[in-house]
Amino acid sequence: MDEATEIEIIRPDALRPEDRAAWDALRASEPGLDHPYLDPRYALAAAGVPGAALAVFRRRGAAVGFFPFQRRGRLIQPLGAPLTDYHGVIAAAGEGLDPATVARRLGGVLRAGGWMAPGTTVPGFIARTRMSTDVSGGREALAARLEERSHRFFKNMRRLKRGFEREYGEPVFTWDERDPAVLDWIVARKRDQYRRSRRHDVFACGWTVDLLRVLFEMRTPEFGLRLTSLRTASGELVAAEASLDDGRTLHLWFPTYDPAFARHGLGTILTRLELERAAAEGYRLVDFGAGEEGYKSALAEPGGVVFEGVAEGPRPDLTRLAGRLLAAGPAPLPRLQLSLSRRFDIINACETRAAGWWAAAASAAAAAARKTLGAPA
Repeated sequence: MDEATEIEIIRPDALRPEDRAAWDALRASEPGLDHPYLDPRYALAAAGVPGAALAVFRRRGAAVGFFPFQRRGRLIQPLGAPLTDYHGVIAAAGEGLDPATVARRLGGVLRAGGWMAPGTTVPGFIARTRMSTDVSGGREALAARLEERSHRFFKNMRRLKRGFEREYGEPVFTWDERDPAVLDWIVARKRDQYRRSRRHDVFACGWTVDLLRVLFEMRTPEFGLRLTSLRTASGELVAAEASLDDGRTLHLWFPTYDPAFARHGLGTILTRLELERAAAEGYRLVDFGAGEEGYKSALAEPGGVVFEGVAEGPRPDLTRLAGRLLAAGPAPLPRLQLSLSRRFDIINACETRAAGWWAAAASAAAAAARKTLGAPA
């Protein structure tokens, strides 16, 4: 991108109709831009996020690129972070709007954990495997493919499901929950999970829950937050998930279940049912996010990469300099650096008040040290 390209910073909800049309046209024509996180409706839903902004890159007045983001001082994060699993610039690949260029033009330090970009490398960033399941062939083709790849895994799933049925009856699956109380249940279960695992509670700050509620309220068959659930035969809610949905891609986002039913594997059973229903409804893809951990290896397969890293603007950043010193130190200091970076990305995104930030920072540093250095709990 040449320096003659202008940049305009606006609120996400101030997007002009002609620019919205240009955004939609880019997503329709450029490979890799059709994910629901890159939909202008997602940016609109996140307009109330603290520090929300939209960079519009123009050439001769015409919009050629869009980057939704939020500012935390000099720190630039994708809009909706830490909830926004995938992010990037909505532009043609030839525009050269890589993270370094964006950071320089915005005059800050850009941190991203799931940057979507053409190609297989982003200078200075590490690649993370994106896991997904192609469901475009329909339910029967999906079932055959899953069983062939992980027969033993699904045999065990069926055994767990039979055990659940003996105690609680046939599980009741709901594909499109419209009760907002189910979203409250998901948030409460996730907050309990964060406390048990000593991870930062991303819902404690309030605005993150508000974003989910906006997406839920704006839900249509074409876009929004889809809630799915699993209940006992008597109606007790035992598992549920909030996913971002654009009618073509279902991005699994916040899965949770009642820990009292953990032995029945309900989270995995719910995911299998979601896959089957998405296939029957004509979806193209179910996206599990980045990382190959746990159940993903049985239900999904590698579907490309996203990138994690930091791009610096024109001035040095002391946090980045400290990170370089840690990276140059003896093992396990580089692992500690990565663990701290990820934890602080979440804290910086969520906590916009000093008291909340300092409390979370102290907790994160202790947790990272315990995990990485083997310090006692």
